[in-house]
Amino acid sequence: MSKKAYDAKLLLESLKGEGLEIAEESAKILVNGIFGWLEESATLSETPYDDMAMIIYPQLKKLALEKIEDINKADNE
Repeated sequence: MSKKAYDAKLLLESLKGEGLEIAEESAKILVNGIFGWLEESATLSETPYDDMAMIIYPQLKKLALEKIEDINKADNE
């Protein structure tokens, strides 16, 4: 593809990767925030059930973060 001055397609293509990176980083922030909130809430709660759920939170968080890495696959290379 030859480059042309003010080619909107080239602009969109260059921004596409940046958008994916922003989405990936935002998703990481969201997952970390949610799991932090869940752990804090489980600690404050008086029910024993959420204490049991805390056992699997680290594994679930790890799985979620691994899936997030697939948002911007080019970043993984």
